Amino acid sequence: MKARTSYLSRCALWLAGSVLVLVVVAELVSRFVLGLGTPPLYEADAGFEYRLLPNQDVRRFGNHIQVNRWGMRSPDFGNTKTDPQELRVMVFGDSVVNGGSQIDQAALSTSLLQSALQTQMVRPVTVGNISAGSWGPGNWLAYADRFGFFEADVVVLVVGSGDHADNPVFAPLDADHPSQAPTLALQEAVLRYLPRYLNHYLPEALGGLWKEPSEGTTATRETNLQDRARGQADLQQFLQLAQGRQRHAIVLHHPDLDELTSGSYADGHAQMQALVQGMSLPFVELRTVYQAAGSKLYRDNIHHSAQGQQVMAGALLDAVLKHLPIQRAEPVDVANAAQGSRP
Repeated sequence: MKARTSYLSRCALWLAGSVLVLVVVAELVSRFVLGLGTPPLYEADAGFEYRLLPNQDVRRFGNHIQVNRWGMRSPDFGNTKTDPQELRVMVFGDSVVNGGSQIDQAALSTSLLQSALQTQMVRPVTVGNISAGSWGPGNWLAYADRFGFFEADVVVLVVGSGDHADNPVFAPLDADHPSQAPTLALQEAVLRYLPRYLNHYLPEALGGLWKEPSEGTTATRETNLQDRARGQADLQQFLQLAQGRQRHAIVLHHPDLDELTSGSYADGHAQMQALVQGMSLPFVELRTVYQAAGSKLYRDNIHHSAQGQQVMAGALLDAVLKHLPIQRAEPVDVANAAQGSRP
């Protein structure tokens, strides 16, 4: 009996030790191979719903993510210019401009834009990336009401067709907008990412846990009409603020992959175009530019790959130089300019 008890104890210890080793290995793989455990953090806000938590500098999936004191995905700078020769460009947008964790800081369109402008001009250049996932007109307006435009010479708004009715809902922050880092990287892998992969690859085995959104009722469609009206009103007010006496405002429309391949725009495009042009502001279409650039610009139907960020940076550069009366040098290759400016 004692021998059997001793054997069972050894087995239990061996099993416990094996489980511990597996957990440690899984934690190390999750943190250092998969890049989990250090998500960019968010904070809720009563005005603009949420934003990236200010003053972050983290690595995620091997990519560098920097957030300045204003919650921008940009290097830090003050709210006013310290040099009268400084050129400032503030770029507003949503997850497309923000890039997310899958785009390195140096590969962002706004980072590439700043490098290209610095290469062309003999003056200091600051570019702010004012964005967050699912931000829309109400978020941009509330942010501008709170912080202004940081003495920008140019304000660029990058929009997609769906942004015209993407209004703040002020719901509690979800797993895609964490407010604190997980204790373990493995914890994030299991609780945040495992369910979505299971839902994607094994939907039938999970008993239909993943459900496509319904088309909605008549009440929903009426609410959507109200959302559109609210979004258009917020967009108009934001652009009115962006049009300063010494400031230029530009709107760039990026197509999603469906719009790019089908050749037709989704609902919202025509409404935004009419509003912007009715205010005598430039409404720059990027579809032709994207079609000429090839098919590797997207990592899904909406979000841009690093190559897509590079193409967008070129479009931003052209728009800024075209609508701002500044002395320009020879045309600059955006990617080469960025590489040349890195330490």
